[in-house]
Amino acid sequence: MTIESMFHTQLHADYEAFLMQQKTRFAEAETLKIDIHCHDKNSDVPDELWGRLLRLPETWLETKDLIKTLERNSTDLVTITNHNNARSCWELLDKGYDVLVGAEFTCHFPGSELSIHVLTYGFTTEQEVKLNKLRHNIFNFSRFTLENDIPTVLPHPLFFYTHKNRPDISILEKFAVMFQRFEVLNGQRGYWQNQLTRHWVESLSDEKIDAYARKHKLNPNDFCKNPYTKSLTGGSDDHNGIFAGRTGTLVHIPDLHNRLKETKRSELVLEAILNGHTAPYGEVGKEEKLTVTFLDYFSQVAIHMEDPGLLRLLLHKGSLQDKMLCLGVSNAMQELKRHKYTLTFLKTFHQALSGTKPAFLTSLGVTKEFRPALKVVKEIARTHRKQPNNFLDVIRNGIPEIYHVVTDIFFNRLNQHLAHAGENNFAELTTDELIRKFEIPTQFRALFGNEKNPSTDDMTALNISKMLDELSFPALASVVIAGASFAASQVIYSNRPFLNELADNLNKARHPEKILWLTDTFADHNGVSSALQSTLQEIRKNDYPIDILTCHPTLKSDDHLIVVRPMQQFKVQSLGEQEFNIPDIIQIQGIFEQGSYDRIICSTELLMGAITLYLQKAFSVPIYFFMHTDWIEFLQSTTHLNEHETDRIRRLLRAFYMQFDGIFTLNSDHQRWLTSPDIGIDAQQVFLTQHWVDDAFNMAARPIKHNNIQPILLYAGRLSEEKGVFDLPEIFAFVKKQIPDAKLWIAGTGPADKQLKIVLPEATFLGWVDKSDLPALYNKADLLLLPSRFDTFGCVVLEAMTCGLPVVAYNCKGPKDIIEDKICGYLAEDKQHMAHIIKDHCIQASNQRKQNMRDAAIIRSQQFDAKHIMRSLLMNMKMSDFQCETSRN
Repeated sequence: MTIESMFHTQLHADYEAFLMQQKTRFAEAETLKIDIHCHDKNSDVPDELWGRLLRLPETWLETKDLIKTLERNSTDLVTITNHNNARSCWELLDKGYDVLVGAEFTCHFPGSELSIHVLTYGFTTEQEVKLNKLRHNIFNFSRFTLENDIPTVLPHPLFFYTHKNRPDISILEKFAVMFQRFEVLNGQRGYWQNQLTRHWVESLSDEKIDAYARKHKLNPNDFCKNPYTKSLTGGSDDHNGIFAGRTGTLVHIPDLHNRLKETKRSELVLEAILNGHTAPYGEVGKEEKLTVTFLDYFSQVAIHMEDPGLLRLLLHKGSLQDKMLCLGVSNAMQELKRHKYTLTFLKTFHQALSGTKPAFLTSLGVTKEFRPALKVVKEIARTHRKQPNNFLDVIRNGIPEIYHVVTDIFFNRLNQHLAHAGENNFAELTTDELIRKFEIPTQFRALFGNEKNPSTDDMTALNISKMLDELSFPALASVVIAGASFAASQVIYSNRPFLNELADNLNKARHPEKILWLTDTFADHNGVSSALQSTLQEIRKNDYPIDILTCHPTLKSDDHLIVVRPMQQFKVQSLGEQEFNIPDIIQIQGIFEQGSYDRIICSTELLMGAITLYLQKAFSVPIYFFMHTDWIEFLQSTTHLNEHETDRIRRLLRAFYMQFDGIFTLNSDHQRWLTSPDIGIDAQQVFLTQHWVDDAFNMAARPIKHNNIQPILLYAGRLSEEKGVFDLPEIFAFVKKQIPDAKLWIAGTGPADKQLKIVLPEATFLGWVDKSDLPALYNKADLLLLPSRFDTFGCVVLEAMTCGLPVVAYNCKGPKDIIEDKICGYLAEDKQHMAHIIKDHCIQASNQRKQNMRDAAIIRSQQFDAKHIMRSLLMNMKMSDFQCETSRN
């Protein structure tokens, strides 16, 4: 399910209208089409650090193949703008082609880490040498091009290189003074970036340019012949020969027919670019264009990559983190090369993207499970050849379909493999065993080797080499497609803070502030689900800019609720009946982009936690975590791990939580723990929040004044070991000795249900009780028992108090922040203390004292106001509307 936001829809419509207007600016008979921004194999020294570390060119595309693509897409002239060289253009000129000589020079601002690309045309071989010397000082470079009538274009003006430092928006002020021509349509950038570029260029009045010139002490006439007349261009920025010519520049040449009789096209086009007689044309596409580009590139990396050399890699410029990641990539690629069958598949996939029918797969005799994916690959190749205008639509729908098919195959085969793995079947391992086996060897070959090292107790036990042999097609395809999709979004949104600042500055194309709330559990019988359902009601009631997304096989999407279907489901024995649904990460990525979300809050650490980190890196958005579960307490309650093994989980949690821009916690103990040396999060990033009782529950809660002759003790919640339910037999046994007529009602289900019935035969087990029926239950009871030290808040505490039911709980995190001891409830130190409190309340407390406590419980519950809690959460997530509202108040 993908729902386009109004912002997303309007943005696309506005920019398409702009392109239609540009298309009609010049008479067709006086116009030539040229893609003035494309590359081939001579772009062999990339600007990106990883490319240099791994010795990877930007493309392996042959010049002749690029020319074929340009001709197929009806361009009238060829130029090839490789990085810092025009070798391809000179080679074509030597062969007799009429070519517009061009290159994309990487230029630097002196004394700064900022570097930009500058498209440059019409220079000689001697001037190329001079330009390469001057490009290390952009000011000297630009002065030289003006003096020699060499036109330049600033491509993708909102995307440049700052070595991971956030750019200052004032750089655009310098661009406004120094450049006359701007690429407002880049085929590899998204609608938002192209639209903002267009709005920015259109905003450059004479007065602004003069003001910027004074501010930065620059003379516009040193860099531009007509500094106040800006012209617009377009280019595909194609590196793989897939989209070249589909986006480009319309060049207006009056009396074109007659002028072509005496003058070369390249000379006419150069003159028109110099004079600013240009307009952009073509398609933006969405992320699918970059996704296909990266898919093709990753395939070629796997095919062509050589060992970059360890010493060379370690001695190269760059951070240790970048070098280690590149070492990992290199090892993965070298291992991949051992799978010749997979390499052949990649070559076939690469050829299909270029329009070649996948004959290899056809002759191979593809199994039934792969046929849907093969059908899509064939359609991609066929459309590229015969219906190029439909190519983007086929890509847009086809790539996610291939991903879904191959990922589903991967999980099916993985399950089959694990089912025959005996003791290595992870689904059947206990929590203790899972944690102890959670390790990766430092020796890479041990991970991929054919034999398990008997001295290890880690992931090598899975015999990953054998698994890869069996899973290579689906595993590789899934990873490559997800990686390509991730890289596409990352490139488009890598400078999101800069784009936001520009949109605010222009007061145009402002991205909405909108939250996607991710959770692995929403319709389950647990406290997290119950709290999220109450949150959804409050979101709907006030139309907050939040949508909750979960993965579930049958639940239906609704207002502010997005439900995606699982690709696979599994259970872990040690976690009881909890079922895990594996969502389609590509689908969620599409929902996030088309829904125009700009921040995320996540409620669960597992699958959705990983997806949150994926989306954070892909879209450069802030992420927040809502901490519902105390995993350390869970492990201490349910496992026999020693201190060192438990500490491993603490370190893992620390690494996870440290990735977030903020953590919401439900109790002061966790707030202190998260900011302590154990975790080490900045106190300014840890926010204390609360739950509340929703309106429907409040209306159903009608406290009844009563004093039961036979006291009724109630437990409500999940029946599991970590909830402390096995404390109840000892507590109730003591109470029964003192109060023989006392009753114990247990409402809930869980993995401890059967065992608890055996050890508590006198209790009444009510099973799962719907929330709407809970008020009546609370009204009948005398005390709610909460023997859990696991609860981070205790929603049942608040529910009971809303009905005037006092609660006795352990004096620990969560309940102690809610219960005012001996006023609206009781805080016990241990089982014996809890038992004595129950006896004293039921026997010794006067009716008036009991009534006072019921009244106090209701008053205390009313202090947990949903509107205040939600608005505080939105303020802490830096939502502008709520920050302004808070400052006014």
